[in-house]
Amino acid sequence: VEVPVCIDIDLATEFPGLYFGVRRSPLRTPVDVIELSRRIAAAKNVRLAGVMGYEAQIAGLPDNAPGQRVKNAFIRFLKRRSLADFRKRRADIVQAIRDEGIELEFVNGGGTGSVETSIEEECLTEVTVGSGFFAPLLFDWYQSCRHLPAVGYAIEITRIPAPGIYTCHGGGYVASGTGANMAPRPFLPEGAALLPLEGAGEVQTPVRYDGSETLDLGDPIFMRYAKAGEMCERFNLLLAIQGGAVVAEYPTYRGEGQVFL
Repeated sequence: VEVPVCIDIDLATEFPGLYFGVRRSPLRTPVDVIELSRRIAAAKNVRLAGVMGYEAQIAGLPDNAPGQRVKNAFIRFLKRRSLADFRKRRADIVQAIRDEGIELEFVNGGGTGSVETSIEEECLTEVTVGSGFFAPLLFDWYQSCRHLPAVGYAIEITRIPAPGIYTCHGGGYVASGTGANMAPRPFLPEGAALLPLEGAGEVQTPVRYDGSETLDLGDPIFMRYAKAGEMCERFNLLLAIQGGAVVAEYPTYRGEGQVFL
């Protein structure tokens, strides 16, 4: 038996007092990777098939968030500095492996938030685009990304505690990470908004709305996820809608009986 394996490299950039990226791997330099690749080559039952590196500080960090002009400018500056750093390191790592006589089947990188920069790297053979197909809320706040919302979920109005306040059942599907940007938000009807002191909750989600639509008990409020992965953890089916009608149903991996986390 010979099992193909992939090396995960760390593409974070270390600035003085700041680790800009995510902690995924201890392998940061060509020397680190060559040492491991030689061990793999010497093993009987594994072979090195590929290399992956996720530039999370580019792909997963919004840089055009509303009301955060100074922070956005700082993040863009860090992104430019980091981009030059990890591009060279990744290319050097891939070349070092090839200099060892190892032919890689793939070199994976990127994410939805970094597609525009990742596709410029000659050493990459593939770029990961997952959430981009759904265009969740988080990608509204990227300077480089311009995608139309493609997916959401509905929560039912079960109580009307005050004029203009519609309390829905459940709905608190918060995405992984930190900060208010990880919370879902109302999408339709236009003008609906969460209450700042309650937000989206496990048991209930109150929504403020004073628009032109008439809302009543049993009506849906349509929400958007901040990210796309959690959506497939929560629901069994994705319903494809065209022209106001459901035209297809697609099971999520949860709907197929798969649980990965």
